[in-house]
Amino acid sequence: MKEPSKKRVSQAYRRFKSFCYRHRQGLLIGFFVIFFFLTFFISVIGGLRVFLPYTGELTGFPFGQKTYLLVFQNNNELRPAGGFISSFGTLQLTAGLPTRIQIEDVYGTIDDHGRLTAPWPMEKLLANEWYKGYTFRDGNFSPDFPASAQELIRLYHLTRPQEQINGVVSVNFHVLEDLLDALGPVEVNGKWLSKDNLFEELTNEVNDVDRHNLESLASRKSVLKSLADAIIKKIILNPFKLRKISDVLTRSLSLKDIQLYFTNQNLQQLAERNAWAGLWPGQVSGDFLAVDEANLGGMKSDRYLNRQITYHVRFPEEYFTSGGVPAATVSMNLQHFGIENIPLSGPYTGYFRFYSRPEQVKSAFALDTPAGQNNRPLEEIVQLAPGEQKTIVKNYQLSRDVVKDNIYSLYIPKQAGTDGDIYTLVIELPRGYRVESDDFDSRENFGFWQGPLTKDLDLQLKILPDTTPPRLVEQDNTALNQIALHFNEDLNQNYAADPFSYTVSDLNITHPEKTDQITIQKVVTTSKDVTLYLNGQTVQPEERYGVQLKNLRDTHGNVLSDRQITVVQRLK
Repeated sequence: MKEPSKKRVSQAYRRFKSFCYRHRQGLLIGFFVIFFFLTFFISVIGGLRVFLPYTGELTGFPFGQKTYLLVFQNNNELRPAGGFISSFGTLQLTAGLPTRIQIEDVYGTIDDHGRLTAPWPMEKLLANEWYKGYTFRDGNFSPDFPASAQELIRLYHLTRPQEQINGVVSVNFHVLEDLLDALGPVEVNGKWLSKDNLFEELTNEVNDVDRHNLESLASRKSVLKSLADAIIKKIILNPFKLRKISDVLTRSLSLKDIQLYFTNQNLQQLAERNAWAGLWPGQVSGDFLAVDEANLGGMKSDRYLNRQITYHVRFPEEYFTSGGVPAATVSMNLQHFGIENIPLSGPYTGYFRFYSRPEQVKSAFALDTPAGQNNRPLEEIVQLAPGEQKTIVKNYQLSRDVVKDNIYSLYIPKQAGTDGDIYTLVIELPRGYRVESDDFDSRENFGFWQGPLTKDLDLQLKILPDTTPPRLVEQDNTALNQIALHFNEDLNQNYAADPFSYTVSDLNITHPEKTDQITIQKVVTTSKDVTLYLNGQTVQPEERYGVQLKNLRDTHGNVLSDRQITVVQRLK
């Protein structure tokens, strides 16, 4: 093919230039329309714009097809990956457009498979005359959402083996409430539903389902589908609220009220980078704490539970001197504020796991032995009636590597579905050490953190060595010829037990007419205490005696010398 001549190129350019000149006004308007539309679109999708470069992989555009498993979780009945799965569905996208949205009930045909043994302790706590074993609705038993998502796909394929699933999207009940807060009330089956009454109205609709009323069971699916249809319709009719909707979705992703799992590696990595994947950490550098709850027989009582968790880590002196290990105590106070006459609040049965290492989560779907064995987390089964409270306490030892290069690190993942449980963290070092941190409130040898857990926490504090001499806390003339000294930290016993480290003299303030000639007979010491046994002290009520401290030092070599303190004789 011949290349176009310069003359022909020049003619084409002149014609294009002439066309643009004649239609300059229309082209300018068109440009601004396109620019406005793109700007509006990018603006309204907010933080979700990170998916734009992956549109094809996400939606199947232009010639592909994608199918996503949608899981609707009620976090008022908490489960490890968010909440009890009350319904599910599939979303099919063909060439970038939705071609099928189907919502199903978890008590329907998804159960049509052979009996499966449930993970511990489901088989024990859920057993009743209706229980048919482990099935899809209980598949989110790992707090690591990718693991739960893969398990849900496996259970889904037991009854739908031919359908390819490209990902899983879990949506908690909180999201529905927040959407109605942004959109305003919607009408469903003649009732107006808003954020304030959504839980109570839906709970009343499904109340009989939890009592296994088959007629109510058949109708629940239509109620949830009608609500979804009403929300979608209101979003379409209110395009200028799209930014609010986008903000709700982005916030829900950050709070783990929406979690994403993709079989496509690029999309999964994108979700993980934005902390939208509910990913459990594989390894952590330092300390790790996770409290995980599964409501296994408490109806919707999590809506009325208050949880307060305290984590106290104590570093002994031996950690820094002779290879000791830190001790940890995690305590959780649970209060059940529900009463019998509010929606689905009643006696609560919960299963709690306390993780001290992230790798323990691998046992989430183990079917054989109770937790607490075979390198599994500490556990507790809790039963509470409305109005009751209980405190759970777990004590254990940490490994030495929670501190590296004098930096203590602590990672705490938030459980999906929780709503800002209050955590109090106390890191305690031996007396004399100091704490420096941007994350913890530093108070001498203590680090404090307190607040609601709304996202995964990754905290650090720096341990500063002891550079201050021992401080005398208390001195007392406990008996005639006996003086007791108490210090704030451990003393170097070689110096503390040496009689030449002290001199005692009569100050002649109250009884100048009589001067005691005092010598030290012996010194008895413990870690922080010194007792001086004297010769020469006589009875002189309220007389002052001077005790000169010379060359005392703590176990880190900090010297307290040439200080005189006063002791008053007040003998009983």
